[in-house]
Amino acid sequence: MIRRTFVAAAVFIAGLSSTMAGTFTFSDTNAIVINDSETPPTVASPYPSTNLVSGIAGSSITKVTARIYGFAHTFPSDVSILLVGPGGQNSILMAQVGGSSRMSVTNLDLTFDDDAGSNLPLENQLVSGTFKPTTNTFSFPYPPPSTNQIMGASLGNFKNTDPNGTWNLFVVDQYPGDSGVITGGWSLTITTGTNEPVQLSISRAGTNAILSWANTATGYTLQAAPSLSSTTWTNVSPAPVVVSGNYTVTNAMTNSSTFYRLAK
Repeated sequence: MIRRTFVAAAVFIAGLSSTMAGTFTFSDTNAIVINDSETPPTVASPYPSTNLVSGIAGSSITKVTARIYGFAHTFPSDVSILLVGPGGQNSILMAQVGGSSRMSVTNLDLTFDDDAGSNLPLENQLVSGTFKPTTNTFSFPYPPPSTNQIMGASLGNFKNTDPNGTWNLFVVDQYPGDSGVITGGWSLTITTGTNEPVQLSISRAGTNAILSWANTATGYTLQAAPSLSSTTWTNVSPAPVVVSGNYTVTNAMTNSSTFYRLAK
């Protein structure tokens, strides 16, 4: 006769060893030359421009803003700009804004913020200020995400992701005949929150383990492993259902010890 045993550990692991919350700004002050050609879309130099974010351990993004410095172009609506985070999440910052007729601009500082009071103008001349990311149409040559993977004009696309890694800014001129420059480069401001522990409750019902946690703690995945030191944790099926205000998963017990964790 085999004796069935069950050991469960309520473990929260965020994948990082410490926590840090706050607001951090990272800058690349090198100029971005917005090239022109007779065969658009024409990529800028460099393409992409990069910002390396590091040292924000154990935190996830709650807000992102981006800023370009010294934007000049003889036909601003030619320009499309895409921001891509380390995990592939992305947001169009601007595309075909600033007038369908030639309204040249020089030395503009543009801040992109989902909480801004207005969008960039589609038909009026651009001025310096803070605006929501705004898009009309766009095209970004390789290596950015393909068109069906671009997530739209919202910096909220980066929320709840790990900020650490290389952020890429892709700048493209969509039409021939005009060119420009971003003389002062760009900056990225990231606000983070700490990964607070979530209580994982475990009980037994016959040959099943009942695992639950508050449904206010969103975005977590229940995982299992045969030991706490395991390097391989697998996602637990089925998907959680909400029962009495808690996410709940019923998982069949096996003959071996099992440890569980919530990962985000």
